[in-house]
Amino acid sequence: MCRARSRLFSWIAVKSRQNLPCVAPRPVALIANIATVPSAQLPKNFTHGDILRWRRVGGLVLAEVAYAAGQRVHRHVHPHARFVLVLDGSLTEIRGDQTETYGPSTLLFRQPDDPHAYLVSKAGARCLIVDMEPVWLDRAREHAPVVAQSAAFRGGFILHLAHRLHGEFGLRDEVSRLVIESLALGVLAEASRRVTRAGERHAPAWLRQAHALVERHFAESLTLTIVAARVGVHPVHLARTFRRIYQTTFAGYVRQVRIEFARQELAGSAALSDIAAAAGFCDQSHFSRSFKQYTGLTPAEYRLAVHAR
Repeated sequence: MCRARSRLFSWIAVKSRQNLPCVAPRPVALIANIATVPSAQLPKNFTHGDILRWRRVGGLVLAEVAYAAGQRVHRHVHPHARFVLVLDGSLTEIRGDQTETYGPSTLLFRQPDDPHAYLVSKAGARCLIVDMEPVWLDRAREHAPVVAQSAAFRGGFILHLAHRLHGEFGLRDEVSRLVIESLALGVLAEASRRVTRAGERHAPAWLRQAHALVERHFAESLTLTIVAARVGVHPVHLARTFRRIYQTTFAGYVRQVRIEFARQELAGSAALSDIAAAAGFCDQSHFSRSFKQYTGLTPAEYRLAVHAR
């Protein structure tokens, strides 16, 4: 021990004479360990803004992002579901024929592959993005139904949780990862509860009937015209009301229910062709294309990921 101290003091004395910063050398083993750790990278096309800071926690990627004043973000999609908390400034979002402006303390939930564009306010904008990988969402679905449509939230307990999540995001203590994952689950649960209650309150009986028909008969050849005839409304009226209440198209919801069924079946050992047929896809190729577009993984890749848990 005395010899080690002597060597350290000698090293400090040399550095002092050379007028160099007094930083103790790392052990060789530690340097080797650092060199073998791959550099972390954000997923490709994660955001169109400037990333101020980011971190990965389990199946979540969190990033604080700044957008320039007046910036235009052209129509695009994201492969994963995500929450976006507007911290400062505002964003005007264009989704299909709908345009809405979101200011500070607005929380957005966006489904994967949901096309949208942004126009940033003259004051710019700063947001927290919480990107959720499919496997992380699937773990949540094992315990309760999860919000299945894009939505926006202002006020209430969900915003309290979202701001707490942003605060915890900036910490780096020993338990921050656990707290972040817990808060993210809390935000997801509260979003799911609010969307469910809103849908039950505003959806007319015939629309709830149409929704239930899709849930029960998704594997059949369900067209908008067939379902509209069963519930006794015009197809155009069904299409418009379905999108307004459930924030997705009728065809998009049929596809979503089929994919969710397939996800559950992929946890087992059934052949992909059998799962495709049971889910209502015309063939395995159509199933694979739709599944990858929705989840970012092929059915085979998804099955491997589930079994590796």
